[in-house]
Amino acid sequence: MKADSSIVYSDHIGSNVELRDYSIVYKYARIQDNVIIGEHSVIGRSATPTSVMKKELSKIKETIIHEGVSICSNVIIYEDVIIGKGSLIGDNSSIMPNVNIGEEVLISRGVNINTEVTIGNNTRIMDNSHITGRVSIGNNVFISVGVTMANDNLFGLNGYDDKVSGATIEDYVSVGVGSIILPGVRIGKGSIVAAGSVIKKDVPDYVIVAGNPAKIVSKVPSSMRRN
Repeated sequence: MKADSSIVYSDHIGSNVELRDYSIVYKYARIQDNVIIGEHSVIGRSATPTSVMKKELSKIKETIIHEGVSICSNVIIYEDVIIGKGSLIGDNSSIMPNVNIGEEVLISRGVNINTEVTIGNNTRIMDNSHITGRVSIGNNVFISVGVTMANDNLFGLNGYDDKVSGATIEDYVSVGVGSIILPGVRIGKGSIVAAGSVIKKDVPDYVIVAGNPAKIVSKVPSSMRRN
């Protein structure tokens, strides 16, 4: 079903796709079956860099929205994005190029995802979180409200070079409300980051960390393990 006010430039729209008022689907977007695209959302947008940008954007044009995805209102999804089957993208979220999101993923409201990010299956990222560039997030991860990430300790001094790198967050990690994850750290499988923590160095598997800077407070008890 296509609303009269929606605009579609793509020839690759599956069956039972709902395009709500004022949505736009650009030429290189591939929309599979049973997808909902909400009001004022834009799929397959081309980035328009200027001289202020420090990195090259992807030259891949195609954006693929797999079967059963729901995209809510006011969502901007750029070129070179893959969103896996059954995922949901919440209102007012933005996804930059070169992002691969797995199946059954929840991206909640107001989430910003920068370039060169991978997100595994069944992961949850809650409201108003910022996923910086060059971050790898595993399967079954939970990232709570207002989590912030960074990828450059030099504040852009050397541009977007090979040393710029975000976090690696392994499977089954839980990150509490308002935590800050600094560049290049690894958070080990099954670990828990307490609310308001600042992660400055690697976190081992299956531990609870808390504080600024975050320190290990205990192992994850069996009652809290999610795998």
